[in-house]
Amino acid sequence: MLIAPIPDNDAQRLESLRQYFLLDTAPEAEYDRVSHIASQICQTPIAMVSLIDKDRQWVKSYFGLAVENIPREISLCAHTIVNVHPLIVEDTKMDHRFWDNPAVTGPPNIIFYAGVPLLSSEGFAIGSICVIDHYPRQLAPAQKMTLQALAAQVMLLMELRRTNNRLVKARAEAEELARQKSQLLATLSHEIRTPLHALEGYTQLLIDEKPRDDQQKSLRRLQTTGRTLVNLVNNILDYSKLQAGKLVLESIPFSLSELIQQAVEMQNWRVQQKNIQLVTQIDARLPGQLKGDATRIFQVLVNLISNAIKFTEAGEVRVHVSVTSDDASEIDLKIEVSDTGIGIPPKSLALLFNEYTQVSASTTRLYGGTGLGLAICRQLLELMGSKLEVRSREGEGSQFGFRLHLPVLETAPKERSSRLSQPNDLLLAVDDNPLNTKLLAHLIAKQGGQVATFNSPLKALESARTVPYRAILLDLHMPELDGYELAQNLQELQPGVPLVAVSADDSVETIERVKSTGFQFFLRKPFLPHDLVRILKELS
Repeated sequence: MLIAPIPDNDAQRLESLRQYFLLDTAPEAEYDRVSHIASQICQTPIAMVSLIDKDRQWVKSYFGLAVENIPREISLCAHTIVNVHPLIVEDTKMDHRFWDNPAVTGPPNIIFYAGVPLLSSEGFAIGSICVIDHYPRQLAPAQKMTLQALAAQVMLLMELRRTNNRLVKARAEAEELARQKSQLLATLSHEIRTPLHALEGYTQLLIDEKPRDDQQKSLRRLQTTGRTLVNLVNNILDYSKLQAGKLVLESIPFSLSELIQQAVEMQNWRVQQKNIQLVTQIDARLPGQLKGDATRIFQVLVNLISNAIKFTEAGEVRVHVSVTSDDASEIDLKIEVSDTGIGIPPKSLALLFNEYTQVSASTTRLYGGTGLGLAICRQLLELMGSKLEVRSREGEGSQFGFRLHLPVLETAPKERSSRLSQPNDLLLAVDDNPLNTKLLAHLIAKQGGQVATFNSPLKALESARTVPYRAILLDLHMPELDGYELAQNLQELQPGVPLVAVSADDSVETIERVKSTGFQFFLRKPFLPHDLVRILKELS
């Protein structure tokens, strides 16, 4: 018996074979049909599709012979893969290579054998499709051609499998990369916004403690710088979320008039420095309460107003809100921010909304900026079903506007107190950072409320066993018990009490977990006083 020689490239051949992930897999109907067809066309009692592994012939499918493995040293298919052409042995007993082969002299009594090598996409013979008979015989030319065609069909099946496996692997890798990116964004959000929250909090506390007149200017400048940095960080992180499809809009009650007032107040220091006017003009028909993503609308307003101030050296920046149509339940608005600044050359308008791009290098040198602000505005507005429109004349100024279609909660403006309606009701605030609880207590007290603060989740939980609370504000990242676990325990002790999650991580995953845990509100750090006031109004 002649044992089939091992090809010189057997290591590469075996690696090519393994890439199909077919060895030792369960039977599959497609391969079984191929064996059946081969048997019928060649009129043989046996047909097989096999792969030649390092030490065996592994049978993927068979017809007429139930076998899974054949030792490679006695395998006729091992001889087939040595040649790129079909191996046809009309009578094995008359062939010096096989006359004494155990598979010839005993079961399954292979007398006639015809095998076609299966060639991988890399050109390696990794197996064969063969037909077997117990008597000497020949194949007609048409049968040989059909057997070769079936071999090509088997390779198509195998290539499809390999492609699918690669796609599955690529998808898994992409999902893992997206998970890692999402985790990185969440970590960055938390790690960057946490110290910014401390900066905003300490500055606000110092300003509210009525410092000397000579200190006011420095503190206001520090506050403006901090809030500018917060806006920049929000732009960068939100841009990453937008690119990853991870930014989800919320729908909450808000006052557009108050949002505009807050955005203007944030920019007052810069306006005073440049000695220009910042004017608001709001349609008297604007309802007091709308419903939408107040955070993102505020972000767009701040970006547009900040941009207008940046490029205006004389004159004014004007924020104009007009009602274009309204009924009892919905309203159409047009919001425009115009300036008397340097304007934009017509040839640069097409580049205006490109990420990281400003109209010229000289603009970047003179005015600074990342070039992300308008790109963020455009994408946020598109997410809200709107678009950013621009009109500009070089040397005369620019006008940026957008339209919103929003539900109306109140048909007419209505004065609402920013103070808690029942000041004797006690709130609970829990955060492991004493500065955060101090800031919360200070801001809540300014609104006429009372709050019990704890830096230990366990002590807060113990207090809730005996003290009824009106509402509960919880940091999400704490030792002993995190905010989610604490919320679940508090819900058992005081069911129905509103919960407010407070965190520097506003990733989609975090927001979804916040909602599923039972929180009614989410307050993102660093928050400005009006962010907390808005939630306190909802609690009043």
